[in-house]
Amino acid sequence: MDESDDEFEPVPGMRHSSPALSRSVQAQLGQRLRQFYESLALGETPVPDRFIEIINRLDQGVPEKQQS
Repeated sequence: MDESDDEFEPVPGMRHSSPALSRSVQAQLGQRLRQFYESLALGETPVPDRFIEIINRLDQGVPEKQQS
């Protein structure tokens, strides 16, 4: 593993005060998300009900309730 793989970088799209993730963690998360998306796109995995709720709220412009 290259030393630069462990450098911490801010999460794209997040404020500068957000926690940083190492490049290797970002790469692993990206790979897992791509695999999950592919399984959804191919119909191998059903779309979770929670995702459908969030998408419907986004389409309607209804903000999600903050959990504390």
